[in-house]
Amino acid sequence: MRRRIKLRGKRRAILWMLLTAGLGGTICVSCSNQSLDGMVVAVALAPGNGNSLESASLIAVDPDQPGETAKVISKKFNSACAPSVSHDGRYLLFSGKVKPEDPWQIWLMDLRRNSTSQITQLPEDCMDPAFLPEGRILFSSRASAKGGDITALFKCNRDGSELQQLTFHPHVDRASSILQDGRILYTSSQQFPEVTPPLFLVMRPDGTKSELFYRGERATFPTTRGTESEKGMVYFIESDSATGQGKPVAINQNRPLFSRIELSEGEKGDFHSVIPFGPSMCLVSYRENTGEPYAIRSLNVNDRQVGPALYQGEGDVIDPVWIRMMERPRKLPSEVNTNNPTGLLMSGDINHSMLPVNGAAIGDTAADRIQVWGLEGILGEVETAEDGSFYLKADADTPIRFLTLNRQGEVLRGPSDWIWLRPNERRGCVGCHANPEISPENRVPRAVKQPPVIVSSTQKEISKLEEPAK
Repeated sequence: MRRRIKLRGKRRAILWMLLTAGLGGTICVSCSNQSLDGMVVAVALAPGNGNSLESASLIAVDPDQPGETAKVISKKFNSACAPSVSHDGRYLLFSGKVKPEDPWQIWLMDLRRNSTSQITQLPEDCMDPAFLPEGRILFSSRASAKGGDITALFKCNRDGSELQQLTFHPHVDRASSILQDGRILYTSSQQFPEVTPPLFLVMRPDGTKSELFYRGERATFPTTRGTESEKGMVYFIESDSATGQGKPVAINQNRPLFSRIELSEGEKGDFHSVIPFGPSMCLVSYRENTGEPYAIRSLNVNDRQVGPALYQGEGDVIDPVWIRMMERPRKLPSEVNTNNPTGLLMSGDINHSMLPVNGAAIGDTAADRIQVWGLEGILGEVETAEDGSFYLKADADTPIRFLTLNRQGEVLRGPSDWIWLRPNERRGCVGCHANPEISPENRVPRAVKQPPVIVSSTQKEISKLEEPAK
């Protein structure tokens, strides 16, 4: 049942405007005093502006009244995009520009008080905000790696204070959302040493335990936020690099690498956005032909059919969100301690992998060492224990990656994806690109019975800790 709140009287509205007029950092929202509960908020692109977000607006439409005129809720902004709703349905995050020359910043709209406040005030563009279970704000912004610009994930308080960077690899990280288990789901595309298509990574809200969540098939890759349904299915748009068209896809949160379902097998059109909308429906941004603008429509998950337009604008209408109350995602504890500038990494067996051995190798097919790389090049080699395990102590917030070598010095697997350790993080893996659904053997890796090998990207060295004196 959709909840409705009665309209406030004109006197109360005027009084509220007078009270909020003098509050620094707060401006009045241009929508009426009617609640947006049950409404769908989307981004309306300016006609004739292509896919540019400049001059875009946030609009609200009533899903119970298809074709009804949309209500613009961002009239005080030259541009607004990337809406994200809080679990209680009260707050709306978005990226906005008050003036055309402003950088994109993160704003918070209180849908009950009809007020908007600015969260970030950075010189760089800030995009794709989301609410963290701990009450802080997640977003993406520019960072630097290997002398080039990348996009990292950050978090801050609702007043913009205590800004913290969360991702530290040479990637473009965007389109973040929060899964019900409390983890951050985000798209990530490597930029160095070569550019690779986006994939989904997942990590905890303190930036620890980042790992692969989903990789597209062949020439496809995720291009939008992943939105989890109440049944644990994650919906997103996957684009084809050959045709450029997007298709709605669903994966099971419990088996993301092995549960892909395409939701539009019978539709020939192009999809831009998708979100769950009830037990068997989705809302999609869809166009049947390339020359048409995207419109908000329904998609039946069971018969895979697209319904009539819920809202059709003069330009593209994309990125819908449903204003409603949802279950709060789980709050995860954090092991990060900034007093410790290092983290620990353990691998159970480097020869346990889903990837085949390099066919060009003519020596041993089992690796007995790893080669460690930083952004500036090779840091050195580390021999594994007899069971193929290794144990490292590395600089925190510094990207590293690995290749596995046999005793002849030939590369058997790798390079791995870039990883980083947060301050005081303890991280373990089964092997090198091992099947994430396989549990490790119930044994203590031999490498952890000795002190960890020190890997220092800042000092460009690898050394072994001395055994403590007895």
